[in-house]
Amino acid sequence: MNSLDRINKAKIAIMRHPRFCRYSGVMACGKLTVTDTLPTAATDGWNVFINPDFVNTLTDPQLRLLILHEQQHKAYRHMVVWRSLMEESPALSNIAADHFVNLSLIDMDKGEGFLAMPEVGVQPDAKYRGWSVKKIYDDLKNNGGGMPTPLDEHILPDEESSDASNPSQEVQAAEIDRALRQGEIIAKRRAQQLGLDHTPEFGELLHPSQDWRKVLREFVTDTCTGRDESTWRRPNRRYLGEDVYLPSMQSTVMTRLAVVLDTSGSCFDTSIATRFASELAAIVEQVKPAFVDVLYVDTEVAAHQTFENGQFAVASLTPRGGGGTNLPVAWDYMKSKHIKPDACVVLTDGETPFGQSPEYPVLWALTSLSIRPPYGASVHIGD
Repeated sequence: MNSLDRINKAKIAIMRHPRFCRYSGVMACGKLTVTDTLPTAATDGWNVFINPDFVNTLTDPQLRLLILHEQQHKAYRHMVVWRSLMEESPALSNIAADHFVNLSLIDMDKGEGFLAMPEVGVQPDAKYRGWSVKKIYDDLKNNGGGMPTPLDEHILPDEESSDASNPSQEVQAAEIDRALRQGEIIAKRRAQQLGLDHTPEFGELLHPSQDWRKVLREFVTDTCTGRDESTWRRPNRRYLGEDVYLPSMQSTVMTRLAVVLDTSGSCFDTSIATRFASELAAIVEQVKPAFVDVLYVDTEVAAHQTFENGQFAVASLTPRGGGGTNLPVAWDYMKSKHIKPDACVVLTDGETPFGQSPEYPVLWALTSLSIRPPYGASVHIGD
C-alpha cells in the first residue's frame, strides 16, 4: 500500500472512531499535499504537508496520531494565535505547541492504542497537562531543557492571502469554527448510537466559559498595572524620626489604554455594552492610567474621547457612528495621531475585517460566540 493510500485509510479510521470522528470536518479544511520537500510533515494552520517516506516509517497508530496532530494545530489556530511566539523563536514555539497537542491526543486516546507517539517528536509530558501553549513556551524559555527533533514544521501563514486554495484568515477561522461544531454533532450522535458518554472536546473553543469580567480585569491589570519604584527625591517619612534616610516608593502607572467601541449599529446600544463599560470603568479606577482613549468606530473613527488620570465614566461616553464595520481603521487612526497604547480592548459583535495585528496587545470582547479573531486574546461578553 502506498503512502497516500495509507493516509486515506488512517483518515477513514479517524472518521469512524467514536471520539476522534469530531475531527472529520477539520480534516476537510485546507489541502493535504504529499511531498518530499520536508523531512516529516508541516502545517500553516490550514494546509497540511506530509513526506511519503516518513509515512512509511510509521505504524498505523503513529500515522493516525500524525494526522490528528496537524488537525489539532488547525483546530486551536496555533499558527495564528501564537504567531508572535513563532516570530520570536520558531524552534521553541514549535516544541511548546507540540507539547500541548501530543499530550492532549494521548490523553484523549485513553490508553486504547488507537494512537501512538512516533519515536521522533516531542514526547508527552504530564507536567504540561492543562497548560496553554504560552505557559509551556515561557516555562521552556525560562528553565531551558533539550531541543528535541520536532514532529512537524510550523509555517507562518500568509496574512495577505485570499485566494481559493488559501483563503483569508477570517474565512479560515469561520470555516474551522463551523467544522468544529459539525464535528461535535457527529461525535455526539456516534456516542448515542454506541451507548457511550459524550464529553465535548472543543466545548471551550465553541462556548467559552470564562467569567468575562475576570478576563477583562486580568488583561488590563496584567498589561497595564503600574509598578512601584524607589525614589530618593522624597524621603520615606516613616523613618525620618529615627534619623534613618530611606527612599520612598512611587508608582509608575501605565501610560495609555485604548478602548475601541464598535458603533456600527448592532453593538454599542445594548445592555451588554453598558455592563462592559461599567466594568471597565471600575478597572480604570483601580489601574489609573494616564490616558484612556475611547474610539467609536464603524467604517471610520466617528469620534474620539480622551480621559485623563484614571477618569472614565459611562455617563460621559458619547458614541457616534452607525454604518458598516471596519475596526482596523482604529489602528491606522491611532498611528496617524501618534497614539501608542500599552494595550487595547475592543467591544464588537465580530462582524468586521480584522486586518493585521497592531504592535500592542488586543483583547476582543465579543458579543458573538461564533467568531474567533485571528490574533489577540478574546472573550465572550454575556450576562
